[in-house]
Amino acid sequence: MISFKNKRPLLQNGYCVFSDYDLSWLVNVLQEAATEAGTTLPFKEEIAAGILMYLENNCPLHAVPLDYLFERMRNLLNQIGLPLIAAHLRKQTPPIDIELDTLAAEAPLPLFFYTELRRRMDNLRDKGLTNYHFSGKTRCSFALGDRRRACPTQRQALAELNAYLLQTQE
Repeated sequence: MISFKNKRPLLQNGYCVFSDYDLSWLVNVLQEAATEAGTTLPFKEEIAAGILMYLENNCPLHAVPLDYLFERMRNLLNQIGLPLIAAHLRKQTPPIDIELDTLAAEAPLPLFFYTELRRRMDNLRDKGLTNYHFSGKTRCSFALGDRRRACPTQRQALAELNAYLLQTQE
């Protein structure tokens, strides 16, 4: 097995440190800024790749404060002639992965599961982390529906889970 060291610096937001961020996160940040500005950004992948390349190859810091990164991104957007998008660029953390199937294994009853999920999300929000990625939805619905394979009860549990997650992200 060949393993390569990730040369990206850590991102720091208060007491929280992020090492798992990628190109898609930067593209989403730029796309949200363009959407809020009411314009299009045709080369968002290339801009994000340039930012990531700078972080991997030229950034002298081991940990980059998130405020500093977004200020540098604003300066870059202003320099390449996109001041409207730079004005709408909003600081946000990389998505935090919440493993729903692991949580369902710890609290298999829906009442306890949703209470624990709400507690964990509130705890993350208190730390300033508001961007989430939920993994293991299908396996979680099996555990919540107390099923081993797909059936109407499991599909109902999955639909309820998706509705709950959609509601919490709004």
